[in-house]
Amino acid sequence: MPEIHRLTLPTPFPVGQVNSYVLRPDGPGLGSLTLVDPGPNYPPAKEALVKGLEKLGLGLDRFETLFLTHPHVDHYGLAGEIASRSGARVVAHADAVPRLTGRISESSPGQLLVFGKILARAGLPDEFLASLMRQWAASDRLGAAVKVDVLPADGDTVEGGGVTWKIIHTPGHSPGSVCFHDEVGQRLIAGDHLLPHITSNAIMEFREVSPGPASVDAAEVGPVDVAEAGPATAAEPARAPVLIRERSLEIYIESLRRVEALDVGEILPGHGAPFTGHRALIARRMRHYERRKSAITAILGRLGPSPAFGVARALFPDQGEPTGQFLALSEALGHLDLLEADGRVRRTETREVDLYSLV
Repeated sequence: MPEIHRLTLPTPFPVGQVNSYVLRPDGPGLGSLTLVDPGPNYPPAKEALVKGLEKLGLGLDRFETLFLTHPHVDHYGLAGEIASRSGARVVAHADAVPRLTGRISESSPGQLLVFGKILARAGLPDEFLASLMRQWAASDRLGAAVKVDVLPADGDTVEGGGVTWKIIHTPGHSPGSVCFHDEVGQRLIAGDHLLPHITSNAIMEFREVSPGPASVDAAEVGPVDVAEAGPATAAEPARAPVLIRERSLEIYIESLRRVEALDVGEILPGHGAPFTGHRALIARRMRHYERRKSAITAILGRLGPSPAFGVARALFPDQGEPTGQFLALSEALGHLDLLEADGRVRRTETREVDLYSLV
């Protein structure tokens, strides 16, 4: 069986080390030398990657293929440099491409205005968006734009390291997230979709739709948060974008169920050691979601009607910095969506905020 080597790379994020995998064919001409998730553009990470490759007799210029599991900077930040040096083809899902810019803080003025309105309706203070953008801008140095050459869809196959991998589209933690499934060897390169020691955050994401009443038909998109940036200006003659908040946790759970059905022996995660028993882990995750839903109903019973950020603060009182608060809000909103779908929580739109209350 072709070799798979795990390299652990440091990151400046609370999650700690990130995994990069070398997929090495077991003989010349038997497949492309492939690197999965080369890590952030962060000097200690690059140094660790170079040293790890040297132990395998390899350099950054040797790769023929790069696999990207999802567009978070701790996973793809070095991909552009390595692709440029090696000429490697880059494989990623089409939904990941708009986020592989190395500039997570960049948005159009219209998009930022919409984003701010949605955050305000969740109960966040006006100054929060500016603080969040400043913190995200500091992370931009960890990434660089990367051009994607191969855009496989769900169910397509790609070759890497002498193995044919089936693409499993697993959005929820991030748009464009994919797992690479070796059906013969029963291995799964999972990125952050399934981690042994962390419950992946279904991060708040938005989908841009064309302006106009037809684009926000509730029958088509379901109960989601919709905001518009307002009338066009001279700087932006076209109508401002309409953003729809995705129900990320619901989407993530659907993706978990897809992976649960796969025949998998070994999981190769984006963080932590490889592991087995993916169905048992998914069952634990589902029990965790039920406990979190119970905690939120208790909070609403104590606080009464509350905006999502009030629930997030009660769940995670120690989160004091903007990114941590944004992730806490993502967690709270995801479970409020589940409770709303269960019919246990009602969302009421007031003029300024959305309030959640027990049914």
